[in-house]
Amino acid sequence: MANRNYKPGAMALEKGLICLYGQITTTTSGTIGSQSCVGFTAALTAAEAGRYTITLSDKYPSLFMVNTQIVTTADTAYTSGAGLQSVLRNVAMTSKTFDIQFVDAAAPQADADVEDGAVIYLEIVLKNSNVPV
Repeated sequence: MANRNYKPGAMALEKGLICLYGQITTTTSGTIGSQSCVGFTAALTAAEAGRYTITLSDKYPSLFMVNTQIVTTADTAYTSGAGLQSVLRNVAMTSKTFDIQFVDAAAPQADADVEDGAVIYLEIVLKNSNVPV
């Protein structure tokens, strides 16, 4: 169960929200070159284009939201829609894991790796198991 010294945060109608933040830097074909994540780790899912398995350090009763933002090259036009949108798959809070799947923003929204050398910023919002309803 999540039982850490959490910092007070934004006011919300929902009690006991926990926000985790991190960033992943990719190398080629979506491979993780480095990551800086607190409260979770990320791994490229084998044999799946643009899919990352997120493993939480603690167990939480529910997942509220995952937000992803991608930072690409500074001055050149981003000419591909590949890997710009994300969806969640395989959410399994009992095993503390879920997948983030990046897809091509253009139809038919097929699974796609993010651009080489991109930085993926993550925000994960969860329910704290130690806060009564």
